Amino acid sequence: MEGAASVSLDYLPENILMEIFSCLSVRDLLRSSRVCKKWRRIVQDKKLWVHVDLSGYSKVSSKVLWLLLRRYLGSGLLSLSLRGQLGSLRKQGLLSPALLRALSQRCPRLRILSLTQEDLKGLGSYQQLPASLRTLKMCRCEIPLLFFQAAPQGSVRTGLEALVLRNVPSFSDSHLKSLASQVSLKTLVLSGTYRVTDQGIRESAESLAQISRLGLHGCGVSEGVLHFICRNMRRLRVLQLSGLPSLTGAGLSCISQLQELETLSLERCCGNGEGEGLLNPEVIVAACRLLPALGTLRLSQRDFGDPDAIGKVREGLPGCLVTSAPLPHPPPL
Repeated sequence: MEGAASVSLDYLPENILMEIFSCLSVRDLLRSSRVCKKWRRIVQDKKLWVHVDLSGYSKVSSKVLWLLLRRYLGSGLLSLSLRGQLGSLRKQGLLSPALLRALSQRCPRLRILSLTQEDLKGLGSYQQLPASLRTLKMCRCEIPLLFFQAAPQGSVRTGLEALVLRNVPSFSDSHLKSLASQVSLKTLVLSGTYRVTDQGIRESAESLAQISRLGLHGCGVSEGVLHFICRNMRRLRVLQLSGLPSLTGAGLSCISQLQELETLSLERCCGNGEGEGLLNPEVIVAACRLLPALGTLRLSQRDFGDPDAIGKVREGLPGCLVTSAPLPHPPPL
């Protein structure tokens, strides 16, 4: 409108500018820092670099990471998400031992590290990751055979509490056994790790007694793992299972030992409920009635030949939320 005064962002208070900048991507933040000295100073504020997600950028190099680390990432950083170039022509991963040491020194509060398509074969052990880490997420990554080997005496050990793996085929029974024997995990989610078998769960279950959240999705396991899980992991509050089409009522009955279980998810576990001994609404209701703390039960309608199966389970468990909503991918912590 003619005569109207022009409005400039320079007149906005810095706290408003901070709110605006907090909605920007990393790329836009870096571009904004070139506008003027005031914006450069604001962009360098540690409050804007608490949760940094670079997973949307496929061409981030080690050089870019070093630049961010020297200029922007610091004591305020709590979570970092990165995407490597596994399968590309690049011969090494993003994370070198030197960069991880610098990350540990400059970002002592880093708690969550999420890696996608990263090649970790250049690292000798996960112990080279920052000792402050509590959650490690890996999707379509490559890890060496001895990645979770025990730490040498006198070295700093990470305090990992949560491990979430999605489509990491190199993760095997030996990895799980090594990790379980030295780290007090509270959350373990394995999705598409087909080299984890009944034997691996059996040999690791006792060391995983403190776990409160467990997810097994598309692993190389059978219903036999439930016996090891229920016998040793009595503190489980969340149990998510998918890809066990031969699960029977006898196998499910052992969950009665999980008296603290609050959430149970069964997807692709019922084999349409038509074979002898396979799950059906009556069997599921009978097993879940023995769980006093159960508040949420997730089932998949396609697992049942009867279109009213979910409704029958709801009728049998009036005090429990029975839902057929699918789990998001990757499954939540």
